[in-house]
Amino acid sequence: MKKLINLLRGYVEIMVTGAFPERLLNLCAQNRLQFWRLDWIDETSFTFRIALQDRKRLDELAQRSMCDLSERGRRGAAVVAEGMLRRRWGFLLGVAVCVLAVSWLSRFILVIEVSGNETVPTAVILSQLQRVGVRPGTYGPAIAQREAANAALLGLPELSYMAINIYGTRAEVIVHEAEKVPEILDEDVPADVVASADGIIEDIHADSGRAMFADGDVVAKGEVLISGTLDLMEPEGGAVDLGYLVVRAAGNVTARTWRTLEETMPLTTQVKEYTGEERRGYSAKILWFDLDFFQNSSISQGRYDKITETTELTLFDRTMPAALTTVTCRGYTLREEPVDREEAVARMEAILKVRLAELMEEHKGEVLRADFTSREENGRLTVTLLAECREEIGRTVERDGEAGRFYGAPAS
Repeated sequence: MKKLINLLRGYVEIMVTGAFPERLLNLCAQNRLQFWRLDWIDETSFTFRIALQDRKRLDELAQRSMCDLSERGRRGAAVVAEGMLRRRWGFLLGVAVCVLAVSWLSRFILVIEVSGNETVPTAVILSQLQRVGVRPGTYGPAIAQREAANAALLGLPELSYMAINIYGTRAEVIVHEAEKVPEILDEDVPADVVASADGIIEDIHADSGRAMFADGDVVAKGEVLISGTLDLMEPEGGAVDLGYLVVRAAGNVTARTWRTLEETMPLTTQVKEYTGEERRGYSAKILWFDLDFFQNSSISQGRYDKITETTELTLFDRTMPAALTTVTCRGYTLREEPVDREEAVARMEAILKVRLAELMEEHKGEVLRADFTSREENGRLTVTLLAECREEIGRTVERDGEAGRFYGAPAS
């Protein structure tokens, strides 16, 4: 093991000549200068080996002991490396340039990681960060982290907090989503509850205001169900009219309704028929540079499909700011074909069911019965959905004035 260590750090084999060469050995021992392979040639000279790093110190001790030194050879890894660097100064310069380049490039942002978002897409956050100057390829120390986070928040009202932390080539973005604040009704603005659809009232309940209909009444869309105008009679049922009070009407009105929804489509459709003509183009993105190898990759005449495939460079499961994009253009022509009637009807029925479900979700209702009819007319296929529903039909409609005010008796 000791021999291996000596080879790695390098050593010098030296011949010592003098009247009393043993004095040099004593000085080496006193100064803890290690040597090995001592070989006496005669009474006035010998050879030994010392570490390369102790060579200058040995010269000082030789002068004190009045001995002459002559090198017989140098060995070891350090000696070989020194010789290579001395002869190949370009290699040393290249190593220095590489070290400086790595040190400089490591200060540029390569990866941006976003955490803490659940409903706001990461792509939306990255797009906003790019607008404020935080993107792959940005010089990290030049980013004012707090100011950039505040500027990005101005364009993302869905977020309540953002912090940007930079670690070398990685930017960590931590966000907190804002809690949804319930809508606050302005009780100072008078309003009526109006019917949003035709129907038969099953239950009407007024929290404020006066109910204008009773259970079982038939109402039309736009009629006032709960009025924000309260007549004041003194005494109740008497002949003295004290005017009326304006309030913000509120309440629930559940009614049975009948909804009619329609979807239509042509009886023929255009089908693509590929011609076999195909062209490809390539582009690369490295940091903030875009390299387009083929400026025009589209087909000059006719229609074509454009298929884009992007392959991103990943390193240690992280996406790097380098990608190769391939754009393939395939030419085609269009020809008319009749549609499959059963398949078209099934597709439109599915669309109508989704529309009805969204409508019931909006009005807090349920579907009691649904029937479909279909017809062909003027080259088009129409599917109609007739649904019987139970839903909330009350809709608040504000009006001019100030709630809580008393007004005189209305003119007769």
